[in-house]
Amino acid sequence: MHQWALKVHVPDASVSKTLTVSGESTVSEVTLKLVELLGSLKNWSKYALWCTDKKTWLIAPRATLNTYGLDAGNKVIFTTTSKKLSIQLPDRTQLDLEKADFSNTLFSVVCTICRDLRIRHPEELSLLRCAKEEDLKDARNVTARRTFRVRKANKPKPKKDTGASQNSVNTAGANANGEPLSPHGSVANVCQLTPDEIDHIDIKEGKTMDERAMMNAGWLDSSKSLMEQDVQEGDMLLLRFKYFAFLDLNKQRDEARISALYHQAIRSVLSEDVVPTESECLEFAALQFTVEQAVRNPPKLAPAIAPGKDDLDSALADLEVSLGANDPDLEKLNNTVLPNYNRELQANLKFKKPNKIFFFLAKPKMHKFTFRDTTMSFYKDSAGSGPPDFVQDLKGRTRFSSSWPSQRCTSSHSEIQRCHSTRTALGLGLQTLYKILKKEEFCQWTAACRLASKGKPISDSTYDSEIDIVKTMANMQEHSQTLKLNRNKRAAVTSDEIKTEDFVSARVGRKHRPEQLANLILDAHNMLPRRDHTATELRLNYILKWERLMDFGISYFIVKFDKSKKEELLGISRTHMSKFDLAPPHELLKTWHWTSLQSWNVNWEIKKLTFNVDGDSHCFECNSSEIKIVHEYIGGYIFLTLRKESDTELDKEMFYKLTGGWQ
Repeated sequence: MHQWALKVHVPDASVSKTLTVSGESTVSEVTLKLVELLGSLKNWSKYALWCTDKKTWLIAPRATLNTYGLDAGNKVIFTTTSKKLSIQLPDRTQLDLEKADFSNTLFSVVCTICRDLRIRHPEELSLLRCAKEEDLKDARNVTARRTFRVRKANKPKPKKDTGASQNSVNTAGANANGEPLSPHGSVANVCQLTPDEIDHIDIKEGKTMDERAMMNAGWLDSSKSLMEQDVQEGDMLLLRFKYFAFLDLNKQRDEARISALYHQAIRSVLSEDVVPTESECLEFAALQFTVEQAVRNPPKLAPAIAPGKDDLDSALADLEVSLGANDPDLEKLNNTVLPNYNRELQANLKFKKPNKIFFFLAKPKMHKFTFRDTTMSFYKDSAGSGPPDFVQDLKGRTRFSSSWPSQRCTSSHSEIQRCHSTRTALGLGLQTLYKILKKEEFCQWTAACRLASKGKPISDSTYDSEIDIVKTMANMQEHSQTLKLNRNKRAAVTSDEIKTEDFVSARVGRKHRPEQLANLILDAHNMLPRRDHTATELRLNYILKWERLMDFGISYFIVKFDKSKKEELLGISRTHMSKFDLAPPHELLKTWHWTSLQSWNVNWEIKKLTFNVDGDSHCFECNSSEIKIVHEYIGGYIFLTLRKESDTELDKEMFYKLTGGWQ
């Protein structure tokens, strides 16, 4: 058996050792010999052999050196498999990982990060290299495109040591939201970068289709390790959603996942990866502003649902209670709330007499009023002694119920104003005005009048629900009045709270002055439904609206088909693959749906991908990225379409089979 000398360098010990091995020596035998020569200087259990020439980890213990094709001329180092790595989340939060596994596949590393951050479905995410200005400036140049494929990951700028940084929080065992991490977390600290620090990192976003296609060249190979892809210790990578097919976005279980996806959606809208209309941009800005307001002033949370119960279970339980199903004696008749036939309203109200022609010039006076059944009684004496001076039956008077805008409730006073049936000689309908100072009285009296106009007395069982309806409408009117009063004070609010460049794209920002744009955002914000949503629910609404955009979730590549004389644009989405003209306005040429895809394969020697759809074969080469990235996109979306239930265990073997390929 031929033996030869293998030189192994150990960087952490600053020594090199020469081993006598043969081609049939296994990796475990070589490692054992090396550790015996190094002695017990430190714990070598987390170390492994790395061949720098072949960019390969020697980690299979029973594999021989011949299996890896090693000989005496190869350079081998003995280094740790766990190294430091910086990860930037979609919200620009930077995670410093102390023990990222550089020997395992990228997909396993992403699964570990998502597990620590409590992000479900890690198959939807991946790690991306940071694109620099020089990577995008010559996007139309094929030679310049290829330089981005082999460029190393970005190094984050060292932070100034100022003691305890205000932007850095010690989160050993905490995620980006300050919540505890799972026990197997490896996050050392979390740092929210300032705008200046983000600029120094030099992360660029594509503006044209060519540049966006170049951005996709930065995706790392899921089936290879970080070391095999030239990622070095201390480099910074971006954690982003790669596949836009989201399974079971649940506001109760996916708070971290929704937050990350929400921030990626914001960057997609602001950088115009998707191109919404101006009105849609303002709606997105209004939703974003609403989220920020909810984060600053969170609404009161509803009672928590018991573990194992969803909203439907909770609603059914409430229904059982309301129906008396849990009553042991089933005494439903005794528990039934009967109408209160003795119900009567009494109050001193300001009243304008209907016998005055100059109604608006008259001053209201305080009088005693009572309301019983469908009849309203009026007393000149505020004490209400003696018989009423005026009695009016409101039964069937639909004019009152149809004149809702004349019933106003503001923070200063509440009033009911309606038309009276009497007419003057001038033929003008006289009006009656009841001014009610307390909001509760306003709701009670208005509900009574509305019921009477429908022919129902205030003793009716629907009286309380009618009061709730009036309260809701009164709150809306009060809010509308407040908005009108504060309209002239918006300048101070916008200068402090709305930086328009953080809410709309540059295309929309160029059309309006900042003050005008801020007012448009506030107007759109005021048009949103007024409900007490949590920040997570609002972020989910933003994501759902983002998903409805026409060009949502399309990843672009510059390709050249065999039967074409020029380059074209290939777009891959969750349901189909499309071919576009590379020249603006990027006309759609052809679409292939995944349901019609019969097969696809890659010729790794000539780096061309062939796919068959409905019996037709198509072949192309990718000029903006490695063909492996396109192959992984297709296989990834096919894998995502095969998912059925969100709680089933992730089939990693199937994922590797569809995305890894054979090289």
